Amino acid sequence: MSQKWIMPKHSVRVSKRARRVTIKVSAYTGLEVVIPVGFKKTKIPEILRSKADWIEKSLSRIQPEDELTRPDSVQFDLLSEFWRVEYAGSTGDKAKLVEQDPNVLLITGSVDDPGKIAAVLNQWLQKRAKAMLVPWLGRLSQELSLPFNRVSVRRQLTKWGSCSGEKSISLNRNLLFVQPHLARYVLVHELCHCLRLDHSNRFWNILEKYEPKARQTAVIMRDGVDWVPHWAQV
Repeated sequence: MSQKWIMPKHSVRVSKRARRVTIKVSAYTGLEVVIPVGFKKTKIPEILRSKADWIEKSLSRIQPEDELTRPDSVQFDLLSEFWRVEYAGSTGDKAKLVEQDPNVLLITGSVDDPGKIAAVLNQWLQKRAKAMLVPWLGRLSQELSLPFNRVSVRRQLTKWGSCSGEKSISLNRNLLFVQPHLARYVLVHELCHCLRLDHSNRFWNILEKYEPKARQTAVIMRDGVDWVPHWAQV
């Protein structure tokens, strides 16, 4: 007798942009099913069953939070920066981070708690990403004559960027771990959404005026979570 299939824990997200059902597995959200507007949720179990082997393998590659370890370095490919991380335990129940020359991050305080170390590193990452990505988007907007209204930088769960109907762009702070030409593609992609929100052929034709290899780059970016260290995914 075959083993009974048990539907895995998952979340469902309805997307106005989606044209088909997609299944995503990431360290951010675990197993997520993205469905188009109007899709019958009763069909989801059968879809998950058909992808059971792939889902099991993908979920097994995700490290749980209790397996966080202290990083000994941080590398930002976008900025061509390499930082060595040093630790100095001291009193206090929080971790604190200080930049030191040359390219050293000194973390003090509660240095035996990987979760607190991840939290302070993510605070630093947020500041660095905002300082880099916001002005860069502004320069690209002027250079390409692709206006937008607002921009924010944050940790996005499953996307490198997003754009709303009000031309408000949100960028994933983890773009700092991406090579410059790939990060530029993401920024230009979102700027083009200010002209057209969907992912129709018309949108791709617009994007390819500025990024001729856009479709190939989009495929590369799908596996981008592998470039992001575990501490930046929690």
